[in-house]
Amino acid sequence: MTISVYLVMCFILVTVDICRCEKDTSPKVIIDNDAGGDDAMAIFLALLYEKHYNGPKIIGLTTGNGNTNEDNVCRNNQRILQVAKRQDVPIYRGSKESMVTTPATVAYYGIDGMGDVDEVVTGLVEPKELGAIEALIELSKTHEGQLTVITLGTLTNVAMALKLDPNFINRLSQLYIAAGHVHAEDLQVLTAPEFNAHMDVEAYHVVLQHATPDKVTIFPFSQTIRYLSFSREWREDVLGAIDTDIIRAQNKYEQVALKKNVEWQALDPAAVAIALNPELVEEYKYSKNGITLCGSQRGMNTNEFVDKKDANVRVAYNVNKEKYQQFLLDIFARE
Repeated sequence: MTISVYLVMCFILVTVDICRCEKDTSPKVIIDNDAGGDDAMAIFLALLYEKHYNGPKIIGLTTGNGNTNEDNVCRNNQRILQVAKRQDVPIYRGSKESMVTTPATVAYYGIDGMGDVDEVVTGLVEPKELGAIEALIELSKTHEGQLTVITLGTLTNVAMALKLDPNFINRLSQLYIAAGHVHAEDLQVLTAPEFNAHMDVEAYHVVLQHATPDKVTIFPFSQTIRYLSFSREWREDVLGAIDTDIIRAQNKYEQVALKKNVEWQALDPAAVAIALNPELVEEYKYSKNGITLCGSQRGMNTNEFVDKKDANVRVAYNVNKEKYQQFLLDIFARE
């Protein structure tokens, strides 16, 4: 072997080793969900944003009990990924019940959580053997500083991860929580607990005990009601009229829920939207946020807007309705 050939081979080997050692620092997202119709739209939104807008890579879906039982939630995640042609995204199965008391589901999106669509589905990719709680911990270590977790249901999986590893949140880029209410005096409906927070009150309490305003952003359902309320006609005749496989499937997944209200108020896609595109948020506030554990007010959120130094979370308080509306239309029309 000549010296020149030897040097070339050494250069190639060194280059390969360097490439192997380079860390992928691009942003990553895990969506923790209970796979109702609104979760489906949120997951579709994130996948399309990754594809068409060079958005964060979706590296996993974690499941939990909520809109329906966890068995249905897992299958719904499989169905969503199949429709989106993204069955490469791993599914990690999570909590089947709450930490202490598991409330009954309300079948708002149907018994199966996604419209009770009468269809035969085959070719679904099986979930991973690794469970959701372990996956959250391990992926937070693998992608430390680059991983955002967005919770669209109960906080059971995240709370259990924190019980096993109290540094879990500290390794995240951000934890977005779609749950709870603030300023309950504004609307009568807010005198009842918000669904996601109420489904596992103790889990919400655990997560908020570990929260800091630099790491945890809450988008409460109260703010969806206040700022992102659309007519059912707009949802059905404008957004729902987009001629794609995804929107046709989404219309079916929401068909049970859409009949129940004259307004369309979907927390989950809004929470994913602001996580992907923070410019949609017009105002953040810092809050000392919590939840009532006992008595007749169990599940009701406590909230005090304070200076950042006294807060445990950042609240996405006001989202621009027109920009969000156009965001949805642009992304779903791209497909």
